[in-house]
Amino acid sequence: MKFAPLQDRMAVMPFTLQYLRLFGLRGDRRNRVHFVLALLYRVLLLNFPKLAFGFRDRIDLVIRSISELLFQIHIDLRAVLFATKLREFEELAGLLRKVYNKVKTLDADSPERKIIEASNLGINRRSKSYALYVAIAVTVFFWVPVVQTTAIWLLNRGSNSTDRPEFVTMMELEFYGLDIRGNIWHYLVYASLSSVAHYYSAVYFALSGMVIFSCIKSIAALFELVSTRLATLHELSGKELREELADLVELHVNGLRCIELLENINNLAMMVQMVNCVLIWISMFLSISTNFTPEVVSLLVLLIVMTGETYVLCQLATELSHVNLTVAESIHRSEWIQMPVDVQKGLAMMLQRAQKREGLTAAKFFYMDVERFGRVAQTSYSIFIVLKERI
Repeated sequence: MKFAPLQDRMAVMPFTLQYLRLFGLRGDRRNRVHFVLALLYRVLLLNFPKLAFGFRDRIDLVIRSISELLFQIHIDLRAVLFATKLREFEELAGLLRKVYNKVKTLDADSPERKIIEASNLGINRRSKSYALYVAIAVTVFFWVPVVQTTAIWLLNRGSNSTDRPEFVTMMELEFYGLDIRGNIWHYLVYASLSSVAHYYSAVYFALSGMVIFSCIKSIAALFELVSTRLATLHELSGKELREELADLVELHVNGLRCIELLENINNLAMMVQMVNCVLIWISMFLSISTNFTPEVVSLLVLLIVMTGETYVLCQLATELSHVNLTVAESIHRSEWIQMPVDVQKGLAMMLQRAQKREGLTAAKFFYMDVERFGRVAQTSYSIFIVLKERI
């Protein structure tokens, strides 16, 4: 993609860090004010009206409204949780930068440098693709109801019938006393004000995913460096061998520390993700199955986006759990038994740490992985079937 091209292939997650700064999650106090004001604006425009002005009488509309509220709370809560962990995030970025700067001094054709450059190119490309995917999703979410409403208004403009179709709103809510379903001018005020809130929500939704993706891929590249250097360790001897071992131990420790920091940053957010995922899936399935109308197009977009994000997060968490185990495999293949005793002891310590499972957890209750996603989906569907029979 041509926008925001990668200027420095040895930089640490430049696209993600740039947009964190742009939307108030890095930088000085003015940036923090931007984040807080954006959060308050979303709460006042999207969350507060649902809570303050109640729901309409139809059960399908109540379920839809609750689904949307849960989705908005999910976005805002994850953004706030990340904002409280910025110190750990900066430490993680600093550790990665320290490793990258060391690799940057190597020859341009060195395997280590190629690993980092290839990783950064992939991170940059896929982060921008994800941002574009979310931008398309929010555009469909917002503009389809606007187009539907425009068509309803044009087709019924000259009609004197009292039984006119309602305008289609982006979310099921009452909006500060305005007749947003019957008065086109009230609808325009609502759409104009809420458009900013919806696009800001999309920004913070995308940033949450981009941060986790960029961090995991960067950490994976760091562990790949360890494995690559272990493969050539047996070719060294004497002082050179011991210096290389010391560097490898330090690099491995830094990698484990990065995983620990990422876990500290995200373990509560992962629990929020899984709990909200179950609640949102159930409520959205109930709403869609109860009364499938044109209004549920927006709800379908939310369902697809939420499902996709949760699956990708579980897939990334699975990858993170495996990267440390690859170091153990590399040690076994490095002919370490034939090396000097002191080197064997150093590698044995690395092996012991590499055999311990590391990864992302949901508030330290369980590890996140693709298998967990399957269980959550199965549980959600079972609850949905039970509730559908009762309603």
